[in-house]
Amino acid sequence: MNILIANPGSTSYKCKLYEVPGMRVLFQASVERIGDAQGGYTFSFSSGEQHASTLPVPDYTTAVNLTLETIAERYPVGEVAAVGFKTVHAKGVTGCVELTPDVLRAMEEYRLLAPVHTDVYVTAIAVFRNLLPATPLVGLFETYFHRDMPPEAYLYGIPWELYEKHGIRKYGFHGASHRFIALRAKELFGASKVISCHLGGSSSVCAIKDGRSVDTSMGMSPQSGLLNAKRVGDLDAYALLYLMENEHLSVADAGKLLMSKGGVFGIDGRSGDLRDVETAMAGGDRRAALAFGAFAYGVKRYIGEYLAILNGADVIVFTAGAGQNGILLRKKIVGEMENLGVVLDDAKNAANPREGLISSDSSPVKIAVIPTNEELVVAGEVKDFLDRRTSGKNSTPGTAAR
Repeated sequence: MNILIANPGSTSYKCKLYEVPGMRVLFQASVERIGDAQGGYTFSFSSGEQHASTLPVPDYTTAVNLTLETIAERYPVGEVAAVGFKTVHAKGVTGCVELTPDVLRAMEEYRLLAPVHTDVYVTAIAVFRNLLPATPLVGLFETYFHRDMPPEAYLYGIPWELYEKHGIRKYGFHGASHRFIALRAKELFGASKVISCHLGGSSSVCAIKDGRSVDTSMGMSPQSGLLNAKRVGDLDAYALLYLMENEHLSVADAGKLLMSKGGVFGIDGRSGDLRDVETAMAGGDRRAALAFGAFAYGVKRYIGEYLAILNGADVIVFTAGAGQNGILLRKKIVGEMENLGVVLDDAKNAANPREGLISSDSSPVKIAVIPTNEELVVAGEVKDFLDRRTSGKNSTPGTAAR
């Protein structure tokens, strides 16, 4: 059977068609600049055939239709067993679940915590429900990988009744990415203690032991933890209250500030993209250097915490765009950690392997670059969901988020 994995963005849409159980990618596509008269559409088949074109893409329905029409040239779209989504957050729901009206309502309950992500996925799900009404739509929530975090890691110091009423606790995100890194690090290095650094426009660090998340940097929302491109990251709650009072900010104003004016962009003032920041820093821009340094410091701090929590690590892994390509960034993060058993090999790091070790041969803790594959994890979970449903077993494992 074939499973389509949909990866919607605010102005982009990507997808992969998997043949299961072998998990061969039959087709993959990317639609960029949705809403633009000059949108971009690229796709390829497993045969190696590739195409790219520029055309109007006025809305999400058009973007999804483009890909479905191309798939239909080779594979019957009506026989797609399910469409899988890497959904983000829902109140009281996690795991791999069918995206029923109840689940969508639970996503809306927590919309304030991840508004851009939630809006994008709700839009994409509605488009697919209209275009493929008979096809199951299934979401793997990013929080699911972190379901086994111990209470001491996820509890906040708020009144217990508010925790129970509203589910206010650390949930963690980037679950599919961190899970893939755990599996791949085990396969490559036999690693059971892994510190996974997913670094890019959205960034988080995760402490993993025996394939399970022990702790992670993001909290109840993806807005917390490390500096992100434009999301503020960790911030003293009373600093926000002070700003709201003195800058006369509404809740909506404060949300916009935290989500779209902070992070790396907030410090740098011009860009939240670490590539731009590094270029400006090389030209002597002081604020760019401050933004770069603050981001790297945050990652280093979480690595140090997780070395303590895990009582050491087998490997520290860098993944996602900045993690996989940031030569200077990686050096800034893991430099001067020799007393903790973390020794970078400058030549290996500068060679920037697509996948492989960048640590010194003598380093007690390995340092590696591993490209992530979130779609593969989602496809595997969707397959398991379909198998459970066919066999009559519980098809919604781990739906209780607390």
